[in-house]
Amino acid sequence: MPDVNLVIDGQAVTVPAGTNIVDAARVGGVAVPVFCYHPKMKPVGMCRMCLVEVYTPKIDPATRQPVIGADGKPELALMMGKLQAGCVTPVSEGMVVKTVGERVEFAQRGVLEFLLTSHPLDCPVCDKGGECPLQNLTMEWGPGNSRYDYSDKHHNVKPIALGDLIYLDRERCILCARCVRFQDEIAGDPVLGFDNRGRDWEIISKSDPAFDSKFSGNTTDICPVGALTSSDFRFKARVWELRSVPSVCNHCSVGCDISLDMRYNDLMRVMPRENDFVNEIWTCDKGRYGMRYIAGADRLDAPLIRRAGGWAKVSWDEAYQYVADRLTLLRANYGAAALGGLAGAQLPNEDLYTFQKLFRETLGSNNLDHRKGSVAEPAALDDMPNILGVGAGTNLLSLGKGTAVLVFGADPEEEAPLYVLRLRGIADRGGELSVVNSYPTKLARFAANRAIVRAGAEAAFAQALLGVIFEEGLQNDALAARLRGLDDLKRSVGKTPLADLIAASGVAEASIRAIARSFAAAENGIIVYGAAAAAAGPALAQALANLALVAGKAGRANSGMIALTAAGNTRGALDMGVRPDRGPGGSATTAGLSAREMWAAARAGTLKGMYIAGLNPAKSNNAAAEALGQLEFLVVQDLYLTETAQLAHVVLPVATVAERDGTFTNAERRVQRFRAARRAPGDAPADWQAFQEVARAVQAISPAAPAPAAANKKSAKARAAEAASAVAVAAPPAGWEYVVASDIADEISTRVAGYTATSYTSLDLTRKSWGRQPNEAFYYDGTSYENSEGLGVQLATLADDGKSMFQLAYREPAASAADASFPLTLVAAVRAYDGGGWMRGSKLLPRAVPAHVILSVADAQALGVGIGETVRISSATGALELRAQIDAGLSAGVVLLPLVSGVDLAGLLSGPQTRVALSKLG
Repeated sequence: MPDVNLVIDGQAVTVPAGTNIVDAARVGGVAVPVFCYHPKMKPVGMCRMCLVEVYTPKIDPATRQPVIGADGKPELALMMGKLQAGCVTPVSEGMVVKTVGERVEFAQRGVLEFLLTSHPLDCPVCDKGGECPLQNLTMEWGPGNSRYDYSDKHHNVKPIALGDLIYLDRERCILCARCVRFQDEIAGDPVLGFDNRGRDWEIISKSDPAFDSKFSGNTTDICPVGALTSSDFRFKARVWELRSVPSVCNHCSVGCDISLDMRYNDLMRVMPRENDFVNEIWTCDKGRYGMRYIAGADRLDAPLIRRAGGWAKVSWDEAYQYVADRLTLLRANYGAAALGGLAGAQLPNEDLYTFQKLFRETLGSNNLDHRKGSVAEPAALDDMPNILGVGAGTNLLSLGKGTAVLVFGADPEEEAPLYVLRLRGIADRGGELSVVNSYPTKLARFAANRAIVRAGAEAAFAQALLGVIFEEGLQNDALAARLRGLDDLKRSVGKTPLADLIAASGVAEASIRAIARSFAAAENGIIVYGAAAAAAGPALAQALANLALVAGKAGRANSGMIALTAAGNTRGALDMGVRPDRGPGGSATTAGLSAREMWAAARAGTLKGMYIAGLNPAKSNNAAAEALGQLEFLVVQDLYLTETAQLAHVVLPVATVAERDGTFTNAERRVQRFRAARRAPGDAPADWQAFQEVARAVQAISPAAPAPAAANKKSAKARAAEAASAVAVAAPPAGWEYVVASDIADEISTRVAGYTATSYTSLDLTRKSWGRQPNEAFYYDGTSYENSEGLGVQLATLADDGKSMFQLAYREPAASAADASFPLTLVAAVRAYDGGGWMRGSKLLPRAVPAHVILSVADAQALGVGIGETVRISSATGALELRAQIDAGLSAGVVLLPLVSGVDLAGLLSGPQTRVALSKLG
């Protein structure tokens, strides 16, 4: 788009065509006051605060050319003979704008005086005070006094609840419609609107339940006055008392940049931190209201050891030594293979790296995993994003026309909510969005192409997309020279007639062809896949990888694959080596046991001891609880006495993400740093510090790994005595000399492939002073400002290396065997508000739904089941009784089981997709 030259307050400015006057003025360092305008939303010109004088060249009606004056310059005329709203007026060549002057100032004072006629003078108690655009604009542009009689002010009952999270003060509201437009345009949840007329005109909630959106908290940020306030922060503190600490949300794989606003050691609120590569200026309600768990009243503040009389508080030195003694003894008696470790994928990279180092290098065991071992989890680990992930430099905010996004087997609103906003944004800017899933999702409402694929036939659908590309000659040659086996793949895909693949998928041929053509023809192509895709098995994963390669959508910025994973740092857990099959950075290692295999080994008596950090596998999983109960020794590292911790012999309390420094790796492989905001109760250590102390104690007992149990003829008592006596003569510990988290990050940057540029020094290269920066658009809203902490570092993929080669492979889609005894397919579905431990103390807790099952209308009618009635779900491995809900969009033959707290799925599921039968109870 060509640039436009204009003059604003005597200053020459050049901006792209289509820019409005408000934004053009900011480029020139000129502030034009606004209320309704926000750069993330379409301008509407409602508040009239941005009125300016606009002069454009006079046009000769006869020649349609500018009229040239005596001075040789175009003659200028006031546009339409009146002031213009700068937010809705695009710039034009030769335009002259005056933002100051008697007419403009008269209009600005008038608008502010009108807005303040019934605005309450309650700044001293208003939550917005100190970061309020109305305050700022009134001080700079408003009148010094009001001519309005106080008795004529319009009063309302206040506040009123727009929902359980957001309150509305109608007297403060200036009806700028920012909140309504955000919900309509950005969130895609049109749950707010206007009601009444005149001075009774007001914002209302149109949904049931009220203000039903996972992004409602953002409306309080963009509200230019104190009309919308959060129930989580209301009347808790004044903003000038707060200390903002940059952090990163680890509730999902987006990795939103956030600020923890602290008063002393207490968290007052969570705010989004601007990063256009990750979350722009938004965050979801889960990230905003889901941090209260850090300050629970029953949080552990000292190590616990189980003794005859129950739990006993002990010193840290005693706890570390006890853990080391027991682990060393088990290793001496049974070998290192008798030990296993689980570390949750919401832990930072530094913790995950040191955890695997403790097991691999100090204890000698490769029995490691970051999963709970639930049957609802896919058995295979997913490394595809490291190979074909979106290329380095990807920025979804820059994408629009020419971009195709295929969302396959994912529900972003539930799995990674901010991706709904990001993907909708691409579609709004002209990109083409295709959504494929086995059950309806919110995102599909905004897609150009949508398909409900038959559950279990996802791989057949993906093969059909490949079949269309081959049949119509749509393959892209951008990666052709780097592909091996293309002809073999064509032959393998062609063995099954395209019509058969289409029939198996249950999707109309026209829809499949439209999706294939859209993806193949686009300049940029991104495949986003989630839990349902992972559950479909390796044949689908391979087919999606083939699709990206054949279509040439890999190896460059803005193209590739994005996996929506179950935890916030799953990518980091895989990269750091908290997995049974590979070490850090994918290094080769002897395969160990996965979490699911550890439960079987514990029940069989071959796994004797476990160390579990940041996971609660015993919750809603009787099989895991039974396995843990058979261990000779269990140490749990967590914040609370969870169901798993109650089975432990030792419990070590640790710091939360708010109480230590570290890094996370998000779904797009962007490594971001967060900082400590508060002290932990009892000065609890970070997880990595606890791992280090245990490792040091183990090394002090046994510097070298003992001989295998079969070759060791000494009694267990004699070996224990030797181990105890070895403490006094042990050599200084080696390899465990970290002082601060940055020491671990430095080691990661040298030992983990791809993480070279992720030392804290590298991550700090873009860092400035934290806080408000010059020329900030504070008049857009009072709470969003430039992220001076740094934007993180995006890791390159294997495909980014132009020398890398790829072997195309074909996996036959598994045929879904018909079974009259179990005619339905049970699909496990992720839910954002799942009742997990992160919801402790959260305002979102009432939104956690109880365990239930969702039926299609056809299946419910066939069974005679109504909403809320109890059904029995039976499979080949067990049965479960749950309340039923009915979804009109769900296909017949599919039973949807939301993954929420309070139900044990282990006895029912044989995998993420299970054949079941239903019967009505009562």
